Amino acid sequence: MITIFFIIAMFLGLALQHFVGAVPGFGSQIMLLPLIFLCGAAALPVAGMLVLAFAAGLMWDCMHFMPVEGRVDFPFGGTILLYAGIGAMMNGLRPLYLRGLWYIHAAVAGALTSVLVLVEYIIITFRREPFALVWPHEIWTRIGGTALVTAFLAVPLFLILNWTGRRAGLFAPRRAAI
Repeated sequence: MITIFFIIAMFLGLALQHFVGAVPGFGSQIMLLPLIFLCGAAALPVAGMLVLAFAAGLMWDCMHFMPVEGRVDFPFGGTILLYAGIGAMMNGLRPLYLRGLWYIHAAVAGALTSVLVLVEYIIITFRREPFALVWPHEIWTRIGGTALVTAFLAVPLFLILNWTGRRAGLFAPRRAAI
């Protein structure tokens, strides 16, 4: 049931992120779909995270897959693998999340979102000619800005998710330190 909730939230986040403009000063887009996915990857077991990775990658590819002159810069389905990879990293920290250390995941969400954007840029750059990893300052500002914006937005989202999960009895109660 909670997996379906996260899939619906990711779809709404994907639709909403296209109506929200770039962050002034950074030029980076607010990435709601990866943020909601990373929240789900922290809260759900591995099987649920993989379902979310498939759904998030499929939604992202369906929205952004554009062949230009018979050539594709990013292969369809490649984003599913990217989401599975960053989701596995976030899911590896799940025991900390279950203990109530959600603020670690908020910082990691920013870093993993910037990794997602960086890997997409690298693959697109690799597939175009000529290959170069020397990008203008604006590209690096977008990658870093995306990390900062995502980490900032992750704090209230993880706080609400953790609070809701505790109220619903999904997490083990905290034990007092002896």
